[in-house]
Amino acid sequence: MATISSLGIGSGLDLSGIVSGLVQAERAPTENRLGAKEANITTQLSAFGALKSSISLFQGSLSTLKSSSTFNDKIVSNSAPDVFSAVATSFADVGDYSVEVSALAKAHSLATSELSAFSSIEETVGTGTLTIRYGTTSTSPSYSFTPDTSKATQTITVSAENNNTTLSGLKDYINDGDFGMNAAIVNDGNGFRLTLTSQSTGAKNGMEITVTNDGEGSNEDNNGLSQLAYNATSQVSMGQTVQSQDAALKINGLEITRENNTVIGAIDGVTLNLLKADIGNTIPVSVSANTARAKTAIEDFVEGYNGLQTTVNSLTSYNAEEDSAGLLIGDFTVRSLTSQLRNALSLSVSQLSSNFNSLADLGIKTIKDGFLEIDSTKLDSALANSPDDVASIFKAQGRTEEAGVNFISSTSDTLKGDYSVNITAVASQAVYNGSTLNSLEITDTNDEFSLKLDGITSDTITLNKATYNSGAELAAHIQAQINDDAKLKAAGATVQVVYDSINNELDMTSVRYGSESTIDILTVDTSSATDFGFSVAFDLKGTDVAGTINGFTATGLGQILTSTIGDSTGLALSVTSGSVGARGAMTFTNGISKSLDSLLSNFVGANGLISSREDSFKDQLEQITEERVALEARITSLQARLVKQFSALDGLISSFNATSQFLTQQLASLPEPNAARKN
Repeated sequence: MATISSLGIGSGLDLSGIVSGLVQAERAPTENRLGAKEANITTQLSAFGALKSSISLFQGSLSTLKSSSTFNDKIVSNSAPDVFSAVATSFADVGDYSVEVSALAKAHSLATSELSAFSSIEETVGTGTLTIRYGTTSTSPSYSFTPDTSKATQTITVSAENNNTTLSGLKDYINDGDFGMNAAIVNDGNGFRLTLTSQSTGAKNGMEITVTNDGEGSNEDNNGLSQLAYNATSQVSMGQTVQSQDAALKINGLEITRENNTVIGAIDGVTLNLLKADIGNTIPVSVSANTARAKTAIEDFVEGYNGLQTTVNSLTSYNAEEDSAGLLIGDFTVRSLTSQLRNALSLSVSQLSSNFNSLADLGIKTIKDGFLEIDSTKLDSALANSPDDVASIFKAQGRTEEAGVNFISSTSDTLKGDYSVNITAVASQAVYNGSTLNSLEITDTNDEFSLKLDGITSDTITLNKATYNSGAELAAHIQAQINDDAKLKAAGATVQVVYDSINNELDMTSVRYGSESTIDILTVDTSSATDFGFSVAFDLKGTDVAGTINGFTATGLGQILTSTIGDSTGLALSVTSGSVGARGAMTFTNGISKSLDSLLSNFVGANGLISSREDSFKDQLEQITEERVALEARITSLQARLVKQFSALDGLISSFNATSQFLTQQLASLPEPNAARKN
């Protein structure tokens, strides 16, 4: 409020103080009311913030409980971690095994001849074409190579246009490309040598390198690009430095080989990472259930709930001795939250056939003041004997009656229950059936084609010119070349090509299922149709799975069937095998984790009850701010009016004072009444 400095000068009265007092008397009731209201709202807003934080912490503890791996976790004991490491997945078989590692897988490695070492890394290698095939290489007693036609043949054009005619240029070109091998330059003291190493270990990943169009005139004279030849007629130019070989090991006495040192599937659900060979040393390996992870998750859940309960109690309690109450005592939102939580924790939550139906069955019970307590002995027994049944208490699960129909996922809209499944169409793949196969030889007139697979258009696919031993071998080579296409690989689009011996034809199938599985043969070489039965073809498509869940038509995409109506809304199943018709029932339960998660989200979500209350409080604070602005405007107007009124009063009083002074002076100047008589 502005200071009134001149008011009262004329009258001599404290009119400024009178105006200030009147203004303050007008301001105080409203200002005090708004201040008290603001303090109360701010306090409640802070209280709901604390409650919301506790709810979020409790909600966070539910995420681990919703994961299947939490309850199916396995651990592996291994007494020789320097020989191999072992990791088990949740579906690994519990048991004891013995493992002996007799050989590690190795990658094939070649090096240019020391007799023709390069003088510098910028020395010219030459020009021409390198063709690399992968397969089994042997040098004892003599050189032999058996191609693995399931692996793509690679072609490298060495030219000025590709900037790869020097030693360093070729090395970089190979490493920047995707040719299945790595290149390096080594100075052995006598000069620079190029080394080539297969990117894959294993006996079938040896390299055969053929040179064509060598600018020096001969493809095998160890001059120019022919210095990089390594094949049946040339092992002088390049030499083998490391023989490719498979990993070899014994598991429970059974001999096993693998292409690489990561052994998957030899023990179901267990991955062995081989580190070194240790012939004659049999190492015991034990796979067992890891209940500690599940117990920790359950303990975190109980701790999170008790933390929330502590916050609720502090906000809603009343202390009779101190006559003090919690900030949210009697609040309807908090009462609703606690009531729904207690109801959710006490209900029977399992729809599945299970040994347990509630938290109490696991040894989790409610004690004084609403807190939870765990009977560790009871919980340990449940986890050790029936981990799947314990899991059904906490996480969403679905169990089917038939193989080939499996539970995938659900949503917050999916209710527990038994839902019938009826399949009217199983998913299919796009298939191209070729016509009669008349030749096993790939030549200049049938070695190129292009296709569009699952919506992805390939580059021109080039086949390796050779005569193949069988239709199956030719099919494997065609499949390898298609799946090696850069554009298809980037999109994850792959095919299977097989030889149909009954109809003598090559058939191509997209690995993908459903309506998004497509094959279009865009271009073929001049004699591809005559030789291989490959012709241009369009719009070959697969079909999506179709059927009903709980009697209502479901949506199919590929092999996934999803319910969109009724109690089963959001339930997604995969149908991977079997026939059309009734496929039994899917029994589904949400588990308390999902139910609690949804319940808590209704309170702390963007449109939840607590969030709505917070928004309401914030709106009220904004309203208070607006009321304060209005109050200041009213007070300013009142003060101006009072100043004007009291200024007029001040002037009037000043006038009266002046008149009074004048009259006083005039009266003082009048002669005394008896002055003349005395004279």
